Amino acid sequence: MAAIPDRARPARQSARSFEMVLPGQLPEAGEVLARAQSENFTVAARVLPYRIRQHLMAVYGFARLVDYAGDEACGPREGLLELLEADLGRAYDGTPRLPLLRAFAPTVRACGIPRALPSRLIEANRRDQHVRRYSTFEELLDYCYYAANPIGELVLYIFGRAEPELIRLSDRICSALQILEHCQDIGEDFRQGRIYMPLNDLRDFGCAESELAAPTASAELRGAVWFEVDRALELLRSGQPLIGRLSGLARMAVAGYVAGGVATARAFEPAGYDPLAVEVRPNRRRILSEWVRLSMSSSAGLEHDRVRDAYRYCERITRTQARNFFYGIRLLPPVKRGALSAVYSFARRVDDIGDGSLSSEQKLLRLQQARQDIDDVGPDTKDPVLVALADTARRLPVPLEVFHELIDGCEADVRGTRYDTFEQLTHYCRCVAGSVGRLSLGVFGHEVTGPAAQRADSLGVALQLTNILRDLLEDRRGGRVYLPAEDLRRFGVSLELDSRGMFTDPPDALNELVRFQARRIEGWYSEGLRLLPLLDHRSRACCAAMAGIYHELLRHIADDPAAVTRGRITLPGRQKMIVAARSLAGMKS
Repeated sequence: MAAIPDRARPARQSARSFEMVLPGQLPEAGEVLARAQSENFTVAARVLPYRIRQHLMAVYGFARLVDYAGDEACGPREGLLELLEADLGRAYDGTPRLPLLRAFAPTVRACGIPRALPSRLIEANRRDQHVRRYSTFEELLDYCYYAANPIGELVLYIFGRAEPELIRLSDRICSALQILEHCQDIGEDFRQGRIYMPLNDLRDFGCAESELAAPTASAELRGAVWFEVDRALELLRSGQPLIGRLSGLARMAVAGYVAGGVATARAFEPAGYDPLAVEVRPNRRRILSEWVRLSMSSSAGLEHDRVRDAYRYCERITRTQARNFFYGIRLLPPVKRGALSAVYSFARRVDDIGDGSLSSEQKLLRLQQARQDIDDVGPDTKDPVLVALADTARRLPVPLEVFHELIDGCEADVRGTRYDTFEQLTHYCRCVAGSVGRLSLGVFGHEVTGPAAQRADSLGVALQLTNILRDLLEDRRGGRVYLPAEDLRRFGVSLELDSRGMFTDPPDALNELVRFQARRIEGWYSEGLRLLPLLDHRSRACCAAMAGIYHELLRHIADDPAAVTRGRITLPGRQKMIVAARSLAGMKS
């Protein structure tokens, strides 16, 4: 028990203040200081003199103790914060009682730190007791003024450089570090009843608060996290001139903090911007390399290109969620690879809306928003996919308005549309897949007109019809039937399911239906593959690889039509790689 002696009590004390700290309410000093090892940055590097390290650790110990009292302590936390406020006052009088305040007191005196500065950290934790949401980014920055920015200013006091212009630069760095920490801890914060991501940003990305409790982040939430990390990187970039304004030990220390922020921001990419499923932690080697770079060169700018980062975001989506397509996409040069990944990422978003668990009404509203997003696409948008698409349309002849056809097809899925004739089905396929073929043609650098556009459309139809055959049983179990009613009647097939979820139709009739569809799809491939000679060799390789994988899949279905009546079939990864390699070799020769 850490009792407060009578002789040290002030003459008047707030009625809300604690007279003592009960066992277990606050951690031991060593336990608090040990947390420095888990921070995103090195708190007090060993290369710094002992005196400086002691001051930095004293600041850290005080700040972490305040955070513990506001976030983790048992009992009435506001009372503990009152106690810390009172003991902070005693630290300025030279009579603090808590061990970490006793360690902080010499720093306060030696560095001339004004009392109002550490008091802001206590105020931030008071806010945490009753403010649970922040509507705008400006409100969040105001919170950072109390919760994070004092740390940087305290560091400047330690090095004797607490000058107004340097403090402004430091504030940007500290706010960035705080925002990155919020992004890392969105799940933990939500479990404590708090959301630090601005609510208007979550709303703009279509994220419900309940999504923060999920085991993995939705596509919408990953986009929102990307946007907040992007904001943090921009704040770090704008605050980086502080390093160049400092010298010696001060420069080394501040460069280390910025390096930790950069490494943390970069750690979100391999985690897929999903801090719910992955513990996002910076790589120590990356921190060290950034630290050396920032310490050695005052002119070294923080590498922050939001368009490049947006493309990388789209490429990760494509690599992880469209493996068949990515075998071909990876054969493109970087600019076209990023562009086609952006096209795929938006197309995938539209598909996910149609296939998701929302009500039909909500899906249609989301699809309407997707239409609006395409109409309003621009470089300043929050959404990484739209940022990449805006740049793609600027560089290449990609007709983004074609996405409206894809959305038309998805709306048909939401409404449960069925098709009486093959002509009706092919119209649907032109919407959902021919549109992507034409968009891809623009990515390849070809004008989306004339025979090339017609053949790209036909190739898209061929791929979609292959998908429909491959997913025959899976779609039926989900309540969807794409094959034309006229074909079902022709072969005497109903596609009804038994209690096990298997087709009840005679196997021979089903097999004949599948073979018939496979032969018909071959005609679409014959027409669509005539596109290849019109493309440059890398685009031909990409197109041939993507089409080749699906064409090979169709051949498997034609050889064993009963396979699609038992479940979904796929090609082994090795066979896909062989098709892609053969396409690249063939197109180069």
